[in-house]
Amino acid sequence: MADVAEAHDRDAAGSLNFLACIGDEVTRETVNRVVSHLVALDAKVRAGDLAFARKAIDPKTPPDLMLLDISGSTEPVAALEEVMQLCPRATRVLVIGSVNDVSLYRSLTSLGVIDYLVKPVSGEVLHDALAALLDDSGPDGGPQTRITAFLGVRGGIGTTSIAVATAWYFVHEFHQRAALIDLDLHFGTLALGLDLEPGRGLREALEHPERIDSLLISSAMSSAGDRLKVLAGEESLEETMHFHTEGFGPLFDLLGNDFDQLVVDLPRALDDGSRHVISNTDTFVLVTDLSLAGLRDALRVMDLVKRIGSKAAPIMVASQVGAPHRGEISQREFERGLGQNLDHVISYDPKAAVATARHGKALPQIARSSKAAEEILAMAQRLSGRETAKKRSMLGRLWK
Repeated sequence: MADVAEAHDRDAAGSLNFLACIGDEVTRETVNRVVSHLVALDAKVRAGDLAFARKAIDPKTPPDLMLLDISGSTEPVAALEEVMQLCPRATRVLVIGSVNDVSLYRSLTSLGVIDYLVKPVSGEVLHDALAALLDDSGPDGGPQTRITAFLGVRGGIGTTSIAVATAWYFVHEFHQRAALIDLDLHFGTLALGLDLEPGRGLREALEHPERIDSLLISSAMSSAGDRLKVLAGEESLEETMHFHTEGFGPLFDLLGNDFDQLVVDLPRALDDGSRHVISNTDTFVLVTDLSLAGLRDALRVMDLVKRIGSKAAPIMVASQVGAPHRGEISQREFERGLGQNLDHVISYDPKAAVATARHGKALPQIARSSKAAEEILAMAQRLSGRETAKKRSMLGRLWK
């Protein structure tokens, strides 16, 4: 079989450039077979290793997607990093190898590799991985940054903790890069909950959009890990802030150059800035408890979302369900009053909450096996887009 496989029946103008460099013939044939059914790819499948890949990349027209074989490389991480430096951040990379090693996997994902597949690779596994990759790619061929905004209808129901845990899962479960943004610059607790000192610069960026640049934003961010950053502030209560709604677009666009996921924690004050974010976010998560006050305020926020013309219908999440101090009504009664079912229900776990606050870490870091963490994981999977991609890929097993 030829080393170059052109995908069938595709519109080349709308295709993504895909380069695969595979060492062995069996895996190369599998790749050829799979990509021939993915009409979104303008695919080139070559015989070669990482050294060959360095020569095959054209800096003027770098690939949108790459599948690279690290088998036989004595220093695969260093060699792969050299290859990836020849491409822009928008290039998405999958890696195939022969060693099943967790430490290698972590080293690869820390470079920005989306996934590592161990030989022998079946057509089904490869198809699922590529389908998920294509699902995350924007119409211009680059990765599409997703913006998810969280709003709690009541205070003290764990909205910030849920947002932090969701971002943690984006990074550690789905190997994405995430930025957490706390828009409550007076009372926000996002940085505090991760035992971080808030940076300086977010207020300036939102009050003076013309000053937004990469230097300002990078200096304003705090680090919660290699691929998890925090943008927050702690302004004096004596000062009144005036954010310009036109500042959010440039801010999010700039962050989109470096992050796959933007997770925004909104203040309950619902100022003009918050309303602007709600109306333009990709996903809006509305967090409530099962109290009558929570029901009332959830209905009020849902009505507001409709009136401001949000492009995203709220994802309804009940938090701290089962807490004895919440004065809950039954879930069935709450849903009847809400006029719809809850999308996710997160259980009350006082031990995990206390441990999380004490150690300044995300819930999954402290109590990953807890019921609450498992429920947030299910939600994070949905918000990451991986759940949808996996379901779609299950329909496309054409090589059997």
